[in-house]
Amino acid sequence: MLRRFTHTTLLVLCVLSVAACTTSQEQAASSTLAIVNANLYPITGEMIAGGTMLVRDGKIAEIGTDVLIPSDATVIDASGKSVIPGIVESHSHMGFKQLNIPSTGRNNNELSEPINAHVRAIDGLNSNDAAFTLALASGVTTMNITTGSRSPNSGQAVVIKLRGGTIENMFLAEGGMKFAMRADGEQDNFPPTVDAVYELLRSELRSAQSYIEARAVAESSGGSPPPRNLTREAFGKLITREWVVGVHTGDAQGMRHAIALKKEFGLDLYIHHARNTYELVEELLEGEVPISFGPILPGVGTENPQIMGPVRLAEGGGTVAFHADHPDAHQYFLRHASTMFVRKGMSELDALAAMTLNPAKLFNLDEQIGSLSPGKDADFVIIDGPPLDFESLVFQVFIDGREVFNRTTGENAFGQRVPEGW
Repeated sequence: MLRRFTHTTLLVLCVLSVAACTTSQEQAASSTLAIVNANLYPITGEMIAGGTMLVRDGKIAEIGTDVLIPSDATVIDASGKSVIPGIVESHSHMGFKQLNIPSTGRNNNELSEPINAHVRAIDGLNSNDAAFTLALASGVTTMNITTGSRSPNSGQAVVIKLRGGTIENMFLAEGGMKFAMRADGEQDNFPPTVDAVYELLRSELRSAQSYIEARAVAESSGGSPPPRNLTREAFGKLITREWVVGVHTGDAQGMRHAIALKKEFGLDLYIHHARNTYELVEELLEGEVPISFGPILPGVGTENPQIMGPVRLAEGGGTVAFHADHPDAHQYFLRHASTMFVRKGMSELDALAAMTLNPAKLFNLDEQIGSLSPGKDADFVIIDGPPLDFESLVFQVFIDGREVFNRTTGENAFGQRVPEGW
């Protein structure tokens, strides 16, 4: 379901664009599709061996071992293959830090001011970034595209589906706001310490509270509201929990500041990176603060103590997601990272959830994507072996019941071919 943009103009453009492409999408997804003889990983329950998943009109209709297949259904025999929900990448700069584009051409960091609540990722996103093709080939169907981390508040993120075409066609939901609990010593007008960043963000949130209250009083009394302020409006959506906020921090100090912000203002908040989770597992569990851990690079050994933080958090019932943080790492490594966590004691189900359902939860989209459940969008990946096997390859990818990647043909939704050997 589309969520409101801050600016009416873009919403109108989005609606018009989506309306223009709806017919072709509906035609592509209207026929009934049956995936049979598959090892189905619904995420909400245990693996279903030799199961069938029925897709109708872009949604998952049925899943199980006793599913009646309509006579007009297109049947895909997935014998020996696994089916998982589409991977949800919770933190990426794809479309900003574009493949084969030098750093001078990247526009993901606004450094003129420490607070940039008006800046929107969607406005600078290039849907023709070749990296989207590689993401699809890695099984990614949904991405949270976030602004940079050089300023305490770098702006607004956006959640997209990798279905190709225009940005408006790819749009799924507003991704909320990004905070960075770090100090940039290169910027003279920025807070000099992490503590000062924390106090700046607290001040902005308090101002947003006052702004909301003043507008409410004016509306009820018929008085004049305060002058419109885009920063206050944006921070106000965090106060009212209309938006989530992702806090970029890895060390224990920054994470504790994030926990404190959630507690003080009641924010719908999660932590990006969270490298030192192992130092404060109990605090995160007590504060019910989810994390998105990453990037997880292929050279990181399992002996690294940072690996144990997400394992212990998941064991305690906390919400753990994994991300690649393109271009620091690519989504190709997400499944391999999950395998590494399983080797350190994380359950296979928790590791798969960290790539699918849990990232969807971060953005309150888990009723729409993230699991193989009837009624949800038919976003799924067919893998030619066990999903957490290093040698297994993504075979086919579907979004809204429509094939958007096929390894055999090399075709994908972006009209680009995957490089040989990917």
